[in-house]
Amino acid sequence: MTLNFTETLPDALRSIRHTGEYYEFIVHEKEMPLQDPMLNMMITQYGNSKWNVVDLLNAQYSTVLPEKFDLYNWLHYNDNDEVAYFLNEVGSNTLTHSEFKAPHAFRIWLGTNGFIIGVQQNGKGFNAKEVDEKQIKSNEGAAFTFFRNCRSTIFFDNVQETRIVFMEYRFYNV
Repeated sequence: MTLNFTETLPDALRSIRHTGEYYEFIVHEKEMPLQDPMLNMMITQYGNSKWNVVDLLNAQYSTVLPEKFDLYNWLHYNDNDEVAYFLNEVGSNTLTHSEFKAPHAFRIWLGTNGFIIGVQQNGKGFNAKEVDEKQIKSNEGAAFTFFRNCRSTIFFDNVQETRIVFMEYRFYNV
């Protein structure tokens, strides 16, 4: 699986056999840089949103998954939990590198063969293909290293002006 620069959301929705269920958790709605008074509120919303994603997936797919997803797995370098790694790596990249220093939203599409998670930033996008090819900022985080090595498919809304990074998780990957 891993990085796929040609995958599209409609392709992935067919692949997971999308059931029509879709959820979004908004973190930072305004298209403006965070100011100090908003920062604490956004950090709380950011953490809550990531846990909401994990809790929703664990509740929805408890009979299909061999073990639960847990955001703490990222802290303990348990890279078998691709959901924890994806949410933390992409979320942290939006906090550090996006124009407004916050993710706009976490999105989930549920299917019978798997699910898709999307992390969206507002403002200026980035060139995902260039970041991968030139290994830009490889010393500042492990997102693209994780993307290259994970079993799930990582794809983008627009490779040259990325605002949404997606992970397609299929159950046969478990």
